[in-house]
Amino acid sequence: MSAVKRFIAHVFVIVVAIALSAVTHAEPKLEMHRVGVKADDGSGWNTAISTDGSFAVLVPIPFNDFTTRDAATGETSYVIGGKSTEGIKFVALELAPGGKPPPDLASIPQAMAATAGNKVSDVTRSSKDGADVLSLTVVTPEVTLYMRGIQLQGVRYLLSIELPNAHRELVAKFKDRFFDSFKLKTKS
Repeated sequence: MSAVKRFIAHVFVIVVAIALSAVTHAEPKLEMHRVGVKADDGSGWNTAISTDGSFAVLVPIPFNDFTTRDAATGETSYVIGGKSTEGIKFVALELAPGGKPPPDLASIPQAMAATAGNKVSDVTRSSKDGADVLSLTVVTPEVTLYMRGIQLQGVRYLLSIELPNAHRELVAKFKDRFFDSFKLKTKS
């Protein structure tokens, strides 16, 4: 399996873990820190600060905060995520250094487009403040995925919103706020 497919499979496992309402003994190991957190910043959005990760984001729904560890690969991910009643999934994750290196950001659009039924669009790549940033949209007949990958100081971060296509208009109103809210935690 190529590095890109392993990366996509790893992200898929994390998204599935968010959708599960009960924690099970599964591979990779899941350590739940907080569940259904409401931390309203005064605007109706929740400030989500990763317990073990190095990042924070704003999400418009209650969120879960957890860590996954895969003993077989040595990969650790720090995850903030939640799923709305409409089926809209918000995920922000950090792939900790130490496991297999993630695929190059440039290879992700091609890997996503290689899956039958996927239409990849809005691909942009930029650099800002030392961060290499890739943004894209993937549309299938059933769902839309907005994704942003960030490579910063040797660490990979991935932010995504996955939604049923019926809710594209609703999500379009706030997707930029979610993506733009990403920041590294301040050290105290």
